[in-house]
Amino acid sequence: MRLLAVAAVAFIIPGLTEELVFRVVLGGRTGRIRAALAITAFVLWHPIQVWLGLPMAQTLFLEPGFLAITAALGLACTMAYRFSGSIWPAVILHWLVVVGWKGVTAPL
Repeated sequence: MRLLAVAAVAFIIPGLTEELVFRVVLGGRTGRIRAALAITAFVLWHPIQVWLGLPMAQTLFLEPGFLAITAALGLACTMAYRFSGSIWPAVILHWLVVVGWKGVTAPL
């Protein structure tokens, strides 16, 4: 039941909102430098959440391994958005990763 709630929330935050901000607004449809800057901002957004004390933040967001995975996800979502021409593949990819991660790590 908890996983269903996480799945519902994760579709909106981070799935849809982060993808709109980091892929559409910051990353755009073209330009490698713009994409790199958007991916960098996406990665940096995670520790910033911890430093700001935002409710969804976790100390895991400060770990280099997590940030490397975040960068890989940012690249994959950027490619999905740019190759498809639609934000939805990136949203779904981001959502699936978060739900899968929470499904594996959530306490029973």
